[in-house]
Amino acid sequence: MMSHTSGAGIFLLQALFGVFILVVLMRFLFQLMRVDFYNPITQMISRISDPILTPLRAALPSTRRVDGASLALLLLLQFLHLLSITAIQGVDASLSGLAVLSLSEILSLTAGILFWSIIILAVLSWFQPRTHHPGITLLQQLTDPLVRPIRQRIPPTSGVDLSPLVTLLGIKLAEFLLVAPLRDVASMLLR
Repeated sequence: MMSHTSGAGIFLLQALFGVFILVVLMRFLFQLMRVDFYNPITQMISRISDPILTPLRAALPSTRRVDGASLALLLLLQFLHLLSITAIQGVDASLSGLAVLSLSEILSLTAGILFWSIIILAVLSWFQPRTHHPGITLLQQLTDPLVRPIRQRIPPTSGVDLSPLVTLLGIKLAEFLLVAPLRDVASMLLR
């Protein structure tokens, strides 16, 4: 049974690691999806993550779209997060199992971000379709590389755009096909 102190410690770790993992993941996704760097939200995420990512970029290569430093830091943060939680709980976990679980958690978080971004955009389109808020612009730029190819193949029917729905189904399908098997492998390795 977990004590109140260890429960509080796990809560604090999850909060701190969760915020920074989210910031680094957003930084990675912004570059991957080619989000406008001059968006104020993008600049805020960059300012928060630059102190750690700038030195890492000297050692880790990047391509035009994939930031190797962000990806490596993301995996390392998630791994350290899981490692510290298992240490607080007194569980002896294998490092390979934690590594696979880290990858599955990052993929799950990515799918969740993209899924909810599309949902938010769909709901907002019912109320204020022409709003130019930086957050809405950011969500559009983040999800457009996924929705646009589907929109080109499935034109609107009677004025209803079904491409977000098809994209949501694709995201959930990818999550079932990628994340669930990785979690199964991780659970076998963690035994």
